[in-house]
Amino acid sequence: MSAMLGTLVDQLADEIRLGLPTELLAQVEADREHLAPRLWQSGALDRPALVLLLLRRAGEQLVAAACRGSREHNDGGSVERLVGDSDGPTASAAMALAVARGRRRDRFGRVGLEFDDVPPVEAQQLIHFVAAAIRKGIRGPSVAIDEAVATAAERVFGRHHEARRLDGRELELAEALITARGADDQLMATLAAQGDAALIAALCSVRAGVALDTAWALLIGSEARDAMLLARLAELERPAAAALVAAFAEPLQWGEPAGVIAWFDTLSAHDIDAAGRWWRLPPAYRDGVDQHGGQNGQPSN
Repeated sequence: MSAMLGTLVDQLADEIRLGLPTELLAQVEADREHLAPRLWQSGALDRPALVLLLLRRAGEQLVAAACRGSREHNDGGSVERLVGDSDGPTASAAMALAVARGRRRDRFGRVGLEFDDVPPVEAQQLIHFVAAAIRKGIRGPSVAIDEAVATAAERVFGRHHEARRLDGRELELAEALITARGADDQLMATLAAQGDAALIAALCSVRAGVALDTAWALLIGSEARDAMLLARLAELERPAAAALVAAFAEPLQWGEPAGVIAWFDTLSAHDIDAAGRWWRLPPAYRDGVDQHGGQNGQPSN
């Protein structure tokens, strides 16, 4: 997580530097090595939304690495194969996702983070935190310097494009697949074996009618029961749920697979209906209820 965030901050700092007046560059370059420590020490990077995004990427890597290691011939290439799908929207969405993931992969094949992946409000705050840290390394109280640095930061933010978010590409492919094929449990099982947690979360999001962030939290949360609840909300059949458990139980420390699938089997229709009504509420509202001490959808007295 620190490496991902550090790489992103370095990229943003470089883009801001490119927009600064020539006469400031010498000082900015001389201060380069102090920028990251300054940001970490200030606590400016301890933003909940940013940390959640980094945790998500880390979770994706954890599952993918475990599944690659457990399957000798696993190439993880379902998205790449869908590029050639006979359904046009599916093929187009798969191509967009394959390209987006390719742009973010490092030399070890790990999917990282780009500025576009950061939600807009958080992105604007982040770019100005970086700009302020750069300004700290420039001597002089001149307002003109502040204007130059802030303007350079705003130019970088102006290139932020929410439509290019990686999770948006995953959701577009999930919607295209479900429109073309309906509820395809075999694809779910294949993706589970490949460790593609991100696309599984997107497919469950569409099938269950919950927000993508909600689907992700249920799938990769600490409770195996939540993952099985998501599987039931998404109307997975038992074989697909079992494939999910077989692939994810060990890396996510869910416990014994038999115990996990038992949750899937024993969840009642009442439990599923009540949970679905709660998890389909707007995430901001649910957060508000939680802040006021509510639990499981029931406000506290």
